Amino acid sequence: METNRRTFIKAAGVAGAAMFAAGKASADDEVPPASILGGNDSRAPFMTELFLDNHMLEVTPGVSRKLHQPKKHLLNPVIRSDRWCDGNYMQPYTTMYDEEDKLFKMWARAGSDRKAGYVGGNAAYMLYFTSTDGVHWDKPDLGVVEVAGRRDHNIIFTSDMVLQSPTSLSYGPDRFVVPTTSMTPQGKKAFFWGVNKHPRPRDPSEKYIALAIVQDHRRGAHIVTSPDGIRWACSASPFWQTPHDVSSKGDDCLMHIFFDNAKQKWALYRRIVPEFSERMIADDSDRERPGVDHYYRSYSYAESEDLKEWKNHQFILAMDADDPADTELYQFACHKFGGTYVGYMSVYYLRRPQPIDIHLATSRDGIHFTRVCRGTPFIPSGQLGYYDYMAMACSQPKPIVVNDTVYIYYAALNFPHDVDTSGDSSFYTGGAALATFKQDRFASLETGIADAGPCRVITKPFVVRHPRLYLNAATWMKGSIRAEVLTRDWQPIADFTEPEAREIQGDALDHPVKWSNNADLNKLLGQEIRLKFYMTRARIHAMTLSNEERRLGEVESEYRCDAQGDSAPKMN
Repeated sequence: METNRRTFIKAAGVAGAAMFAAGKASADDEVPPASILGGNDSRAPFMTELFLDNHMLEVTPGVSRKLHQPKKHLLNPVIRSDRWCDGNYMQPYTTMYDEEDKLFKMWARAGSDRKAGYVGGNAAYMLYFTSTDGVHWDKPDLGVVEVAGRRDHNIIFTSDMVLQSPTSLSYGPDRFVVPTTSMTPQGKKAFFWGVNKHPRPRDPSEKYIALAIVQDHRRGAHIVTSPDGIRWACSASPFWQTPHDVSSKGDDCLMHIFFDNAKQKWALYRRIVPEFSERMIADDSDRERPGVDHYYRSYSYAESEDLKEWKNHQFILAMDADDPADTELYQFACHKFGGTYVGYMSVYYLRRPQPIDIHLATSRDGIHFTRVCRGTPFIPSGQLGYYDYMAMACSQPKPIVVNDTVYIYYAALNFPHDVDTSGDSSFYTGGAALATFKQDRFASLETGIADAGPCRVITKPFVVRHPRLYLNAATWMKGSIRAEVLTRDWQPIADFTEPEAREIQGDALDHPVKWSNNADLNKLLGQEIRLKFYMTRARIHAMTLSNEERRLGEVESEYRCDAQGDSAPKMN
């Protein structure tokens, strides 16, 4: 689908309003912490525990965690490289749902690794797309810049624009290290990651911000800004240079950023190597620094209150001794569901022919991450030659949730990482793929075989701050879930015992938890309790404590896992 520039600008402010009238389009980490052990706040409307780690779990006899892979969309790739300005492949470096404009927006890197495929001499540049439904995308002819003598394209950022369009505000230190030897790029490249709408812009030019790598004498991480997401300016100096940036001996160019409301700070994640763990910021001595013996892709963290002064640089994430020996962390991005940080690790396999797939991680502070079902990909790569043989996570600073369905966009390329492009490579291509799953269903606590004995989930003690309790859960083959409330020392509380519990059956996003004489936990507000779930042929995805009544949230058949067909929600 394509539009001209005039039609696009006229429609941008109103498109998509009808679609989202009936459902929430974007999750927001204004919702307070998902952990109900720390940071409890009765003013929060609800809190959800995703059970992605053991932070809330005391013991789970007969029950284990299972990862639930999302559904890849049947129209994948939902954006393909099919125009003259798209190059051979594109990657959706940032996708968001803009609640103000009622539009899905995507900023994608495009280009070619073959000189013959360069567009106007550009090997990499940024494209802009919009959509009203997240599946069918517009490629508007914006005419922002002339490329190859043409303006009929949606290119919004090229390397030639870096010096021509400086930001009006200052970012980063006035002094930076100029490399002795500049890195010779494969053609002209300019791209950025992590597009965010600034929560408190200092002026209109700062409405949108993102991170870019500049490959000239100012090599390093830069802030780029835009008043509309289309016209971009680049800061005059880098705010972060790694030793690789100034030695020109490596490529620390992949990054991600989002504004963490809980911390009231910008959180930045940048690819780096372990050798820089003790000193991540370059100085003059790094101009002649020799290259490392192996570029072992890993990730670091930094934070800032103002996008200018950055602190708390830490080496935070890498593959380790429990991973296959030939794996590296190629890309990383995360966002928050309530107070839970959900991270997407693009794991690169050096074994030929070098696939990449996406694994899941979680954190309570955005720094210390735990792998979720280690070794099992969340979004597995396809077969060699399939559209997503290399499946790579990209930036979504905020989760996108449409009518209780989570949308994950990822880069999908049909060729290996080290493919030889010197010959005929017309078959090699890449685009933006979409995977979806029902809200909060990243994983589940699932009952095992009958011989495993009684299946139970017992939480750690917490203080009740919200009266209503809901389970995102499913049962099959006439299975059920019953809830019991315990004291801290494991004693059942009268009127909240297992025999008095109302049985939960079926598949729903918000099963209400009730007892014969109590419809909620209102009598226990302010008390410290544990919860004990008695489970038979069942799984629990998440638990929500809420001030308000929540609708049941029935699950469409295409998202159900049980083949027995008895998933209609029931309350006995």
